[in-house]
Amino acid sequence: MSMNLPFLQVDVFTSIPFMGNPVAVVNCMNATDGIISDEQLQSIANWTNLSETTFLFKPSDEKCDYKVRIFTPASELPFAGHPTVGSARAYLKFTGKTKVKSLLQECELGIVNLSIADNGKISFRAPSVNIEEISHSAIDEYQQSLSIEHVATPKLLHVGPKWVVYLTSNADTCYNANPDFAGLAKVSKHYGHSGIILAGKKPGEGNEYEMRAFAPCEGVDEDPVCGSGSIALIGYLQDLYEVQETTEFKITQGGRVKRQGHISSRVVAEKDGELSFVSGGDSVIIIEGSITL
Repeated sequence: MSMNLPFLQVDVFTSIPFMGNPVAVVNCMNATDGIISDEQLQSIANWTNLSETTFLFKPSDEKCDYKVRIFTPASELPFAGHPTVGSARAYLKFTGKTKVKSLLQECELGIVNLSIADNGKISFRAPSVNIEEISHSAIDEYQQSLSIEHVATPKLLHVGPKWVVYLTSNADTCYNANPDFAGLAKVSKHYGHSGIILAGKKPGEGNEYEMRAFAPCEGVDEDPVCGSGSIALIGYLQDLYEVQETTEFKITQGGRVKRQGHISSRVVAEKDGELSFVSGGDSVIIIEGSITL
């Protein structure tokens, strides 16, 4: 027996249709538990051929609004940024909730706090950010595939995906890089990393960065606009520059793949002395319909 599931495709980190990073969102909140297999979820994600496809379910934690599962064309992720923003936008559309200012999303990595601004921009607080050193051999292998120099030691950021953050001398160097995707895929797979976040600072005194995200081992050579990558980048910068106060960052991404993505990110100094990492931006619904299983 066939089953129709509501479907939206949301363009994330842009207010201009077709200029951001699309995510497919399938509403499974009214589906019978267990009726959709993991194999079907992965098959749908492979078929949409987007960097991520998400599936919304009823939460197992009653304080959450919904549960999300996130798939690349090749595998499931515990958390990702632009799918989180796009899933929240879709949830508001699916449920008709137009006046809420916050949401709680359940995902494999934990509970994600989201806020909705008066202008409709959605931001998320990263559930987990951990940083660790990587070996000199891994750095050398990545450098061979990127063919550019780094200006600070690359490190691995665990933010759900495992991104190696690689800081270049400036925004132009980042933008003009032509990586060897086959080489990056081989190195990332060997070391168990999701991919590379490449970034360079723009001219001026502000914290404005050009960013690119490469995940060929996940079936995505270049992600147009990457939310988890923005969290990895500001986590790296916080560690590098020992940022201890609330600091805003503006990140642009996607120019090399004909997109215009904009991410607003910040390191937040909480009252208890802990640091939080927040990213967000605009999103627009592009496609509305249903998927037949």
